[in-house]
Amino acid sequence: MATPWFPMYPTDFLVSTATMTAVQGWAYTQLLMYAWTNHGIPDDRQACATLTRCDLTESDWAVIRQRFTRMATPMAGPMATLSNPRMERERARVEEKHATASENGRRGADARWNARNGVANGNANGGANGNANGETMATTTTTTTTDTNPPKAPLSKGGRRGKRLRDQNRDMNQPQW
Repeated sequence: MATPWFPMYPTDFLVSTATMTAVQGWAYTQLLMYAWTNHGIPDDRQACATLTRCDLTESDWAVIRQRFTRMATPMAGPMATLSNPRMERERARVEEKHATASENGRRGADARWNARNGVANGNANGGANGNANGETMATTTTTTTTDTNPPKAPLSKGGRRGKRLRDQNRDMNQPQW
């Protein structure tokens, strides 16, 4: 498994590449990224020059080549024959963390979705009104209204609102049909 990222420690990298030229540093960075994705790099100056898009001289290649070691068995094919020891240690750590997280996730899912008797104890969305354990959940509904025209107090007996109020009272005293 090759993850699309790899751990990079800037301080370690800058210290270890401080004596490299700009071309060597760029090529080394490109080759590290290639090695992460392809489990190694070719042991060939011209092939690496093509991969890095740099014109690597023999002296450039000698500086970069010393950072890689020959792999016992190529993992990705005949072209990937060199690996970076630090990168392979980081790869092992990443794969171990990934495997641990995957196993923990699997165990957590099993614990959540498998009942004591091996029967599923709920559905993934908790049902219409239940949780993953099949238990009914209490529900509450809150309604908030905002009246933009709050009621107004009736005017005195002589005003229009007072007349409306008198009319309403009179209508209430009439027999209902």
